[in-house]
Amino acid sequence: MTDRMRIRLLILRVLVLSLLVTLGARLWVLQILDGERYRQVAETNRVREVVTPATRGMIVDDEGQPLVRNRTSLVISVNRSTIDRQADKGKAVLDRLASVIGAPLAELEQRVRFCSATVRAPCWNGSPYQPVPVAKDVTPAQALAVIEHPDRFPGVSADLQAVREYPNGQLAAHELGYLAPVSQDQLDKQGDEKGYHLNSLIGVSGLEYTYDDALRGADGVERLEVDRFGRVAGTASTTPPVSGDHLVLNLDLDVQRAAEEALATTLNSLGGGARSASAVVLDVRTGGVVALASLPSYDPSVFVGGVSQNDYAALSDPANGTPLLSRAYQGSSAPASTFKVVSTAVALEHLGASGDDTYDCAPTLQVGDQVFHNFDGSSAGPITLHQALVISCDVIYDKFAYDAWVADGGLRNGRGPYPEPKEYFARMAEGLGFGRRTGIDLPGETAGTVVDRAEAKQIWEELKDSYCRRAQNGYPEEPDPTKAERFRRYAAEACVDGYLYNAGAAVQFSIGQGQYLSASPLQLATAYAAIANGGTLYKPTLAKATVSPDGREVKRIEPTVTGKLLISPENLAYIRDSLRGVTTEGGGTAAGVFADWPSDMVPVAAKTGTAEVEGKADTSWFASFAPANDPQFAVVVSIPEAGTGAEYAAPVAKEIYKALYGVGRPGAVPGGKPPAELPELGRDGTFAAAPGAAPDAGAPGTTAPGPQAPGTAAPGAGASGTTAAAVPGDAAAGTTVPGAVLPAVFAEARHPAPPVEPGAGGTGEPAAGEQVPRARGPTGHD
Repeated sequence: MTDRMRIRLLILRVLVLSLLVTLGARLWVLQILDGERYRQVAETNRVREVVTPATRGMIVDDEGQPLVRNRTSLVISVNRSTIDRQADKGKAVLDRLASVIGAPLAELEQRVRFCSATVRAPCWNGSPYQPVPVAKDVTPAQALAVIEHPDRFPGVSADLQAVREYPNGQLAAHELGYLAPVSQDQLDKQGDEKGYHLNSLIGVSGLEYTYDDALRGADGVERLEVDRFGRVAGTASTTPPVSGDHLVLNLDLDVQRAAEEALATTLNSLGGGARSASAVVLDVRTGGVVALASLPSYDPSVFVGGVSQNDYAALSDPANGTPLLSRAYQGSSAPASTFKVVSTAVALEHLGASGDDTYDCAPTLQVGDQVFHNFDGSSAGPITLHQALVISCDVIYDKFAYDAWVADGGLRNGRGPYPEPKEYFARMAEGLGFGRRTGIDLPGETAGTVVDRAEAKQIWEELKDSYCRRAQNGYPEEPDPTKAERFRRYAAEACVDGYLYNAGAAVQFSIGQGQYLSASPLQLATAYAAIANGGTLYKPTLAKATVSPDGREVKRIEPTVTGKLLISPENLAYIRDSLRGVTTEGGGTAAGVFADWPSDMVPVAAKTGTAEVEGKADTSWFASFAPANDPQFAVVVSIPEAGTGAEYAAPVAKEIYKALYGVGRPGAVPGGKPPAELPELGRDGTFAAAPGAAPDAGAPGTTAPGPQAPGTAAPGAGASGTTAAAVPGDAAAGTTVPGAVLPAVFAEARHPAPPVEPGAGGTGEPAAGEQVPRARGPTGHD
């Protein structure tokens, strides 16, 4: 044997030895190191899960009235693992079933096929061993046709299943939300943690989303052993389903109904177009949401069993008013003169103003080359800040804002360095909760906007290129040549010096207008609630507690403080007293609306607002709380493209107060105090009102029907009509009765207010003409 052969033989031996060592190591990894994992995989491969959905918890109002509950439905299902073993893959069975339930064969075949990357809905996304529901709410005769002939319908079953039911139609739909099948992405990321299964239904909006973990419970799972052909050989284990907890709300069904009906009545009176409106009612002492209304609404039952693509498109269409969007907390706009409470606080706290001093409510204020007006150029002469709020004088606040802007350095584009700007108005607005989310227990809340100097520059840097392009190319999509040219000039100015925080923007900000300020009705209600309760900002919460299926309290959701107002108690008291004058004193912008109101027993403190928007009708605002001497509830109403705050929003708020305190109708909240105790769950699975709760003010109902998108609520008649606009000097201040409350029913309309021109008696209702230099957002005055 030569040396060459010996070397080759040695190399071969080393190679064989290496292969044996590698094989041995791999076997050790597979059998020892990863043995347990592969045993689990093998176990999973021979076990299939069949899921029994848990009964989802109910959602009830503060008195136990159901908002969302479950009902039983006769459901016919098809077991694919059974029909697939037939020679024709179950086609004959499906054909016979189609004739029983009155559905096309092709539709049934689509429903029982398995979803995949190439197979889209309708299809089955659940386990292949899970019966596929193909028909819900079938008649007993249809169910019996299947049950009594198992030889003709092998693999087909009929049984009772729980489905979601909304007994009040579209009432509070945005708050309740709806369910949808779990997505593959959610299964992959949270399936193990949340206990999701392929056919799980989960909350995707509203309270159904926020409290999904509590409401959903735990599904039951039966683990079936199968052979290598997929045939069931036995049962490995069975876990029964655990029902979800019930959710008790702060929301009161009767107040919610009153709010939606009042909004619908007003929208009906306006007529035409995809109009919208919203209202908020808060408990000022806890932040509890007593009502949260937005129109147009929708019927959540349209999502039961899956919503069609056409219906979903209609619910999302701006031409229909985007019914899926809640304007109460997901939409924002300039709050107009309701914001003057913030400016009053700034003047008293930081600008040396005094409640006893007088200030000139002149017809106009010159700022650079722009002139800012009171309504119709009206002048009230020297008046106090109390009177300025009562009659809604703009020019006084314009002057405060202009002086503060100058003190902050004006345009700040000369020689520096400059001291840090105080920006009192922006800081005070942020202190009252504007420009950030309130934290309400609903998804998708808007933060609104409060733009200061630094943010104005940042926005300009982001939009500069767009401004400059528009300055060159104009707005060819705008059909009005005059308006298109005005927009082009705005863009040209913004291209050059849009980073400057100009005097016009500062002045507009102080009266709740302009492109640098927007707020949702919920944010405004939260701010007014804090003013009412003495300076505490609460997180608004819809949920009060969760209750187990056997009636035990699981978790009480306590009030959460989110901030304290940096306003002295004396100044807060001054603002509250001034707001009371809006509804009770001569010249008050809402005195006419509340002329027949029992202000001696339930005085209302309020502020009207009328926001002008480029190219659209005015947005009507009304922000308030009552009783003014012992605040319990804050009520805010917003109606876009309506008119003045006194003419449209104020009467809606008045209807809500009627429902709260029982003026001319049964009172929804006796004594103005929501129930402290939770409703009791009876043996029959329904809730009974807690002791001391109000009787039902009426049968569950919905707003009037009308031509709208599928599943939507049309603005329609419900509450009594709106009251006339404000008239000056129509209501005396009355006698305050500390802590007084009305009886359940109170005589109404003692002195009906005569109809007059909108805005009479207030110098700020609304401004004439366009007032903002380089306006690129809401303009005008209240």
